[in-house]
Amino acid sequence: MSRTSPELFVGLVGLWTQTAVTLLLAGLFAVLQRSGWRRTYFTTWSEAWVALLAALIPLLVRYSLWIFADARAQVPVAQDAVLTGVLYIAYQTGKAYAWWLLLAGALMYTRGFNAPAYKRIALPVAAGFAVLSVVIGGGLEAAMVWQAPLAATAAGLAGWHLLTLPPARRGVGSAVTGGVFLSMGAIAAGYGVAFGASLAGMPVPLPLDLLRTYQPYVDLPLHMLLGFGMVVIQMEDAKREVDDARTELAVSSDKLRRLANYDPLTECLNRRAYAEGIGLEFAKSTFGTVAMLDMDNLKTINDTHGHGAGDELLAYMARTMRGSIRPLDRLYRWGGDEFLLVLPGAKPDGVALRLSQVVAAAAPIPVGASRQLVRLEISIGAEGYAGGDELPAAIDAADASMYHTKRIRKNTPVRGSGAIPAVSR
Repeated sequence: MSRTSPELFVGLVGLWTQTAVTLLLAGLFAVLQRSGWRRTYFTTWSEAWVALLAALIPLLVRYSLWIFADARAQVPVAQDAVLTGVLYIAYQTGKAYAWWLLLAGALMYTRGFNAPAYKRIALPVAAGFAVLSVVIGGGLEAAMVWQAPLAATAAGLAGWHLLTLPPARRGVGSAVTGGVFLSMGAIAAGYGVAFGASLAGMPVPLPLDLLRTYQPYVDLPLHMLLGFGMVVIQMEDAKREVDDARTELAVSSDKLRRLANYDPLTECLNRRAYAEGIGLEFAKSTFGTVAMLDMDNLKTINDTHGHGAGDELLAYMARTMRGSIRPLDRLYRWGGDEFLLVLPGAKPDGVALRLSQVVAAAAPIPVGASRQLVRLEISIGAEGYAGGDELPAAIDAADASMYHTKRIRKNTPVRGSGAIPAVSR
């Protein structure tokens, strides 16, 4: 890589500045993590800044060796070549892994991508990519050419997913972060063209040559804007959660409003509460899943043991569900023996199965004057939604799915057995 000393000095200053800013961003994200901002997508983005910092340090060492030629002259040629290769591989590994983490974090926020399941293989794959690109390419410029399509693809996908969120989930943070990602993708493509033309001995247009020469100065403001956008996304999520908490606190402290919006038997929010949006601020701002639950054996219990026994079973059903869901989930008594469960941030795959397992694990309870042991028998339907505007349609679909399941199962309970002998006295 032939460059004049002034260009090397300018590049080294830019690299030092970029490294310092990346260090500050990594530190900021670590502080926010320790302060309770532990959302999984934000954790993944925090790891991305650490990976980027780990990538810049080897490059900084190599640039410094270029500047301080006297120090480099003391190193044998063979050792210098090995050191250069190791530094380039470390740089390329960090950049590849950082781009994977940045994309994974964006997909976790927008689509609920299960990034932790792939983390074990992501770093080895990044290292293999780095070794291959350095061994075949043989230099930093070649490594940049290899890196360009990876960076452009990851940044482009992350930006597209953030900018195409449903209207109910869009905010300043997603707009800024998505826009910066798209800009970084376009610039990464420009890097690939500029470094590729330079390697091929072709003339490099002046704009691309300036982009190649002053790369750290181009990346620096983009990294700052990207970090800003990510923090704003986190703050917007925190605000929504706080708004939810304040709303629920207001409901709890206002007796009249509680009577109007809570079912006194099951202590669940009721259908009127749903209509007024109580407890749905965070659910409407993200994707999630709704589940409709209908008790199969309530009428039989009412007819056989009286409505008091049926009320005991309804209350037990509500307690069982509340004991198995997260604080941010919302359980509504939809009417009669139907319940609505709203699970923000959850994917529909497996929700009905998990709820069925909860029901199956619930112990039978004695009800009525005879204290007959009765199990929960529930039909369940679940449907996903991408934003708050899709909630009504998702509820209708979950309701239809639940009734379809009920028709298929007929009188076959989730537990597999509906009759338990009465307790002998």
